Amino acid sequence: MTVRGCGAVEVVRWSVLPSFGQETCYVCGGSCRKDVRFATYTYWKCADCFTSQVLPQPSSEDLRSYYDRYHQSEQVGGVYDEVEDRMKADFPTKVGLALTYAGTKHSRLLDVGCGKGFFVKAALDEKIRAEGIDLSRSGIEYAVNTLGVKATTGRIQDQQNESWKESFDVVTLWATVEHLPDPLSVLQAIHGCLKPGGILLCDTGLGHSPWEQLLPGHSQWYDAPQHLFVFSENGLVRLLEACGFSIVHVDTNFERSFVRRWVRWIRHFLLCFMGWICLGPFLGKHGLRSMRQQAKWPLGRLLSIVAKKKSAQVDERIVSASEVKSDSKCPT
Repeated sequence: MTVRGCGAVEVVRWSVLPSFGQETCYVCGGSCRKDVRFATYTYWKCADCFTSQVLPQPSSEDLRSYYDRYHQSEQVGGVYDEVEDRMKADFPTKVGLALTYAGTKHSRLLDVGCGKGFFVKAALDEKIRAEGIDLSRSGIEYAVNTLGVKATTGRIQDQQNESWKESFDVVTLWATVEHLPDPLSVLQAIHGCLKPGGILLCDTGLGHSPWEQLLPGHSQWYDAPQHLFVFSENGLVRLLEACGFSIVHVDTNFERSFVRRWVRWIRHFLLCFMGWICLGPFLGKHGLRSMRQQAKWPLGRLLSIVAKKKSAQVDERIVSASEVKSDSKCPT
């Protein structure tokens, strides 16, 4: 992971790329230009919805292998434990959201991208009938064998479980949509699992925010191969609406408390001020450009969206964009 603490910055092998060539945006079908290269991966940014995506994508086998290592303990090369405590600290707020929108403690909940199952366990402790699904075999083994929760290995769009069809009151997608090679098919599958009027709770790192554009570098959300997408607010809203969801609530600076929300804002302000105002005279134009291209800061705002199942219709424009992606041999 790239999160090192409040004062840390990671210098990585990447660069802002010249805008030669273009690709089609997965989300809206608009034109994308090369934006940032991260190691061997390249992010392309849409000129219309401002969502960034990795092209070409890693293979399914490479991603599965990566996440199996990711969920191992730090002692054997995994990185999941590094953010585990922070994730757990957010769970009371997120379980509260689920209870608020579900309307009853005995609602049925599916956590997509459940990892090791910690959120599922937190929801079960509040009497929510929760279960999870994740691609990582090692993560699901921990969830089932150590936490004792109900969890399934695999992709939600591959499940043929009739007991899941229109049977969940709430589906959660915490810090997951940015990891998905094909978020459209996952959101369609989630739509099919929800009862009419069911709720999707989703959060992800926010791309193309005013603060991100002012950073003397890039936010932590540009982290391939973990983050295959960096969604703008416009991009994720359009994708959800195209999959048959209506938007109930959007928060572009999600935090578990009012104090943490303001601390995040102040950190961004100070970094922007120090980067461009204080360091500018010392680094000069070329030094600032170099920092902008090479520095990745452990900062970034969280986008939280509450969406409601509206219909089973999917926007044809979005399907076309997905087909273009398949035709270009990007793995799904």
